[in-house]
Amino acid sequence: MIHDVERFLREHYPFSTLPASSLGALSFHIIVRYYSKDEVIFTENSKPLEYLYIIRKGAVSLELDGQEIDFLHEGDVFGYPSLLSGEPPTSTARVVQDAILYLLPKEVFLKLIEKYEEFELFFARSLAKKLSATVKMVKTPLKDVGSLERFLTLRVKDIKVKAVPLLRGEDSVLEAARLMREKNFSCVFVGNGQTGIVTERDIIKRVVAEGRDPSSTRLSEIMSYPVVAVEEDSFLFEAIIEMANKNIRRLGVSRDGRLIGVIEDKDIIAHESKNLVVLIKEIEKARSVEDLRYIYSLVEDMVIDLFSEGLKVNYIGRLISEMNDKIMARAVFLTIQELQMEPPVPFSIMVLGSEGRREQTLKTDQDNALIYDDTYPMLDIDVEEYFNRFGEIYTKTLIEIGFPPCPGNVMVSNPEWRMGIGRWEERLRSWLLKPEPEHTLKLGIFFDFRNAFGSSELVERLRDFIFNTLEGEELFIAYMLLDAIRFKPPIGFMKRFVLETKGEHRGELDIKKGGIFPITQGVRALSLKGKARETSTLDRIEKLREKNLLPPDMASDLSEAYTFLQTLRLKNQIEKLREGMSPDNYVNPEKLGKLERDLLKDSLRIVEDFQGFIERRYTASLPR
Repeated sequence: MIHDVERFLREHYPFSTLPASSLGALSFHIIVRYYSKDEVIFTENSKPLEYLYIIRKGAVSLELDGQEIDFLHEGDVFGYPSLLSGEPPTSTARVVQDAILYLLPKEVFLKLIEKYEEFELFFARSLAKKLSATVKMVKTPLKDVGSLERFLTLRVKDIKVKAVPLLRGEDSVLEAARLMREKNFSCVFVGNGQTGIVTERDIIKRVVAEGRDPSSTRLSEIMSYPVVAVEEDSFLFEAIIEMANKNIRRLGVSRDGRLIGVIEDKDIIAHESKNLVVLIKEIEKARSVEDLRYIYSLVEDMVIDLFSEGLKVNYIGRLISEMNDKIMARAVFLTIQELQMEPPVPFSIMVLGSEGRREQTLKTDQDNALIYDDTYPMLDIDVEEYFNRFGEIYTKTLIEIGFPPCPGNVMVSNPEWRMGIGRWEERLRSWLLKPEPEHTLKLGIFFDFRNAFGSSELVERLRDFIFNTLEGEELFIAYMLLDAIRFKPPIGFMKRFVLETKGEHRGELDIKKGGIFPITQGVRALSLKGKARETSTLDRIEKLREKNLLPPDMASDLSEAYTFLQTLRLKNQIEKLREGMSPDNYVNPEKLGKLERDLLKDSLRIVEDFQGFIERRYTASLPR
């Protein structure tokens, strides 16, 4: 019996792509079921499926709203859309000829998907084709289909393909760099028998970093070839898989085998962000707290959808920050409406912390402040009293919308975080020139500030004040950097994880405390030293590399480690939400795959190296 199952699977794609050992093992898990003509196997919108169905004999019809959308026979498989999405089946499966079916349990199927790339691609392609056919069958506009289905039916040509100039292999790097700067190209193709590619990163790493002369270095010396490319008719998710597997940010696009341009990961993000346009317009039209509360309630599901669709965590943070900014701006409108009086002077709502860095994903506490222009001549209205009332109403409005209050009371309703620019400068001067623990803590919260609504001029004036005040104040920077080395990465001798030994997090490690925070804090402090205006951690790292405050290799390693740690953190939080638990920063390494465990170890080692760099260069002489 088992040998018959194994022989049958070996003769049918995609099971024929599996190694013999895996085929033999999965045959033990197969359940054999017999179905009579007209018997219904499952119905649309019934509970999520637990098996992949493989037809050994007979025939099955898949139906949607009474119409046949697919006819399946010996060797065909069905039921996988529900297994992959975890959602109820979207069609009804009815037996049209007496059938023998092999049932493969969901957990076995998903392990095969995770382990074998060609096996995975078969089901991904099949799913996209079925979704596309279903869309046509029910004549539903693509924009009305669920986000996962819409994403899986997109083709590469649906994304804006960027034209790329073709240069000769003997052309110099200098010529290419000038062309890229003038025409705003991120790369060039190089025709040298076999077409290659040279990117901005190639020029930085292989020419600038190595001290080579760009005028005498030929493109053929630094190009990568062959160009990794996909046909423009390929499904977009296939392109994403290819980019992930090759660890590249851009992919060549060809038409009938001829390169026509490239797509970049940011192009995919830009396209996917369009589904937020309608939502943002709804925010701008909102007339009540109830309207905004409903929109904000979608954030958590949106983050999960975006992450599940493969969008990078830093892009998710930017998209969510954009939406939050719009909601906060509308909350200002509602606050002014309740006050029945326009603000008497220019002001700004500043967001701090992860929202200020545009790195917020799942809902976190409010962290905001308010600054207003107190340099105006005498006015008939009490400006301070106006913003006192404004702060109270605004904070209450955000809480009603769904933004949790800050436990540390870092909100515009607190006078400590709401004042005129003159008082802000006085407060910051006292914090900056007295590097006490309480001051460095408050400044750590504040230094990620950016304008979310109102006068960006006031905000940048405050930033200039900070930079000017810190000119030559190396001691303060050093004390801030001391915070970055306070918590050591949870990894010890022989690259073994250091885990919690008791309490509710026994067997877990805090990925934020010993991984994410040291990078965020260290990069934040060095950005003050380098007068970098950027607020996102990744942008700051790049600026520090440009200013030679971070070695190029360390900057690259930090960016990759930070991205991985943030991604793992979000993935873990989403998994805990799905299990009905509260999301936190703790990760159990035993629940990770081998690759993830190895990447986590590598990332924590990079954090350790970064802390060593800080200690050697900046904090060695400070008292502990």
